[in-house]
Amino acid sequence: MSRRFTAILLIIVFMFIFVGTGSAVVEEKTHWGQTYVDQLDSRYPVSEAIRDYNFNDYISVSDMKRLLKCVMDDDIELTSTSRQEVVSKLVDVYAERTGINLDEVLFVALVPFEDFDEISPEYTRNIMYAYSSGLLKGRGNSLMEPADRLSYAEAFALISRLESMAAEDSFYVEGEVVKQESGIKFNFKLVNRSGQKQDLTFASTQLYEVVVSDRTGQEVYRYSENIMFAQVISPRTIGAGEFIAGQLVWDMKDQAGVLLPPGRYNVHITFIPMESRDPYNSTLSTVLSFNI
Repeated sequence: MSRRFTAILLIIVFMFIFVGTGSAVVEEKTHWGQTYVDQLDSRYPVSEAIRDYNFNDYISVSDMKRLLKCVMDDDIELTSTSRQEVVSKLVDVYAERTGINLDEVLFVALVPFEDFDEISPEYTRNIMYAYSSGLLKGRGNSLMEPADRLSYAEAFALISRLESMAAEDSFYVEGEVVKQESGIKFNFKLVNRSGQKQDLTFASTQLYEVVVSDRTGQEVYRYSENIMFAQVISPRTIGAGEFIAGQLVWDMKDQAGVLLPPGRYNVHITFIPMESRDPYNSTLSTVLSFNI
């Protein structure tokens, strides 16, 4: 009887050890908002500006203003951190940065949220723009909950999206085609039109891509083909009105080294920073037509 009791006791002890140890090493699931904090922290001292917060707590007015100042170097007046007021003010910041006249923007007649009628009329236009541009995703079940306050996680997500949008729309690409006896020279530059300095990060020593296609859209030449680029992070700071310039001389031959026949061609020039969400983003590229 005593042996039986001892065996049962040992089993209980081992179970306690294994279960206890297992529960001790279980890692807490990372909050979805951490991704946005990490993205912002890679370029701005966000974790120094915003401290001691819980992702699910409502963000304070002071912290919201501090976050925007840290990332966008902008000041806004806020009476609350309601979702509709914050989103509307962020759209105003974006419009001022990019020169967009929101009164001239046409929206498709749609109701993006089931509680759309709860949005205050003064915020409706900006909310529509935020939704159509991808800045505002809404909460689950097709709701916006406009009067509810913004959580810290939601604030980090909004600022991260806003920063990405503003960075892309702060630039434009100028280009020209110069015919030469031995080839065609492409001159181009990425110009900062935002009125403020902008930081861009490139994943390698390749800053741009140049692709030539014929009148049918068939690619006949690609600058990066058979070129090895150093895989090193290359940060660049571009001052207001300044630019990154590039130049390429093309010998008018296709990928196989065959001289192309006379005709109409297009060249697609694209700068490719890591901040770009779309490799063919129109504000980071240009298309020029020319004849051979």
